[in-house]
Formats: sequence, structure tokens, C-alpha cells
Amino acid sequence: MGLVIKKTIAALTIFLIVPFAIIATNWYWQPESLDNTSKYFFWITETASYPWAIITSIMLFVMFCLLIPRKTKKNVILLWLLLVMAMLGGQIVKTIIKSQTAQSRPYVLWLGKEYNLNDKQFYSLPKSERKAVIQNLLANSHPIPNWLAKHWQSETGYSFPSGHTLFSATWAFLAISLLSFRRHYIIVSLLGIWALLIELSRILLGMHCPIDLICGLLLAWLISLICCFYARKWHILDR
Repeated sequence: MGLVIKKTIAALTIFLIVPFAIIATNWYWQPESLDNTSKYFFWITETASYPWAIITSIMLFVMFCLLIPRKTKKNVILLWLLLVMAMLGGQIVKTIIKSQTAQSRPYVLWLGKEYNLNDKQFYSLPKSERKAVIQNLLANSHPIPNWLAKHWQSETGYSFPSGHTLFSATWAFLAISLLSFRRHYIIVSLLGIWALLIELSRILLGMHCPIDLICGLLLAWLISLICCFYARKWHILDR
């Protein structure tokens, strides 16, 4: 377990480079931040957005089950249960924190300055009305492309913490803690790169602040350690 903690702390340190670099450079989102690469980041962020996140999870569920050392029926069921609990538990905790902290998203704050929108009044509206407000405000907006305006309309909830970062980082940490890093170096590395790109996408699309990412990463790290503890207790990782 000690080696797992060291490996996941090393990964956590790498993941934290993104939010701390943004804090250090005092960078904040503006429409001028959008360029020709922005839509690629949108496609990346969609892999952790509903409903595509379900497809992503199913694919990763199958992959994890195929890669465990002993593929007995009991081990597969226990691993499936562990992964489902990790994903659902993380999202439940995220939802509770969001409702308690009620932090406005960066794009909502930008809309407030650009269109004199009161963010507190905006979040007091039902979800359908929030979507309509964004749609009306950006109907003829040249700085904001149509694909991003639609993405904002689909995600009108609070900002803190980042659910997308939590989702992707949890999978990355689980890969490090449950799969043998040396045996599955490429897969673990790819999941780590994916999680880093998800982090960047949430910042570059105006969806989150650095502190949102930091909280999402810390939650993902804790969840992965809990899962690793039970995976060892239930002998899922035994050869």
C-alpha cells in the first residue's frame, strides 16, 4: 500500500501542475483565449460529459476487468462493484459540495460583466430557464462560437469542484493503484494524459477555476486510495 501511495502522490503532483501554473501566471478565462484548438479540447471534455461519460465508463470497466491478474467471477463482480461505487460516490460527494459552496462558473461571471447578468439571480432560476438565458444572450455573439454556447447551456450548474476533473482523475488514479504500472505502462500513461487534457479543457472552455480542479484532484486521489485498500482486502489484486 505504501508503494501505491507514493505512485499516486507522484501522479497527483503532476496533475496539480496545471492549476498551480494557472494561479502562478494569474491567467483567467476570456473569449480571446479561444483559438483553432479550442474545439479539440471541447471534444476531449465531452468524453467526461453526460451521456458520453457513460460510454467512457463502460469501456474502462471492461478494460479493468480484462487486466486484473485473476479473472474469476467473484473478482470481476467485486471489481465492478468497487469501480461503480468509486464513480457514483465521487459524483455524489461532488454534487453535495457544489450545492453547499454555490460558486459561479467563470463563463457566468464573464456573462455578468459583458451583459450585466446577476450571477446570483441566474443560479436562482430553474435549469431550463438558465439555459434559455444563455441562449438569448449569445444568440448573436461573435466572440463565443455556437458549439461552446451549446456546451454552456448544457452545464449551468455551480463550479466548485470540477466533476469532469474528478471523473477523469479518478480513473487515472485507479489505473495507477489497481493495475500494475510496469505491466500496463502505456494504458496507465494514456489515462494520465487524458486526465491532464480534461483539466486543461475545463479551464480553456471557461467552465472552471484552478481551485475547482485542485479539489477534484484531491477527491479523486482519496477515492482511489480507498478503492485500493478494499481491492487488497477483498484479494482482487492477488495473482
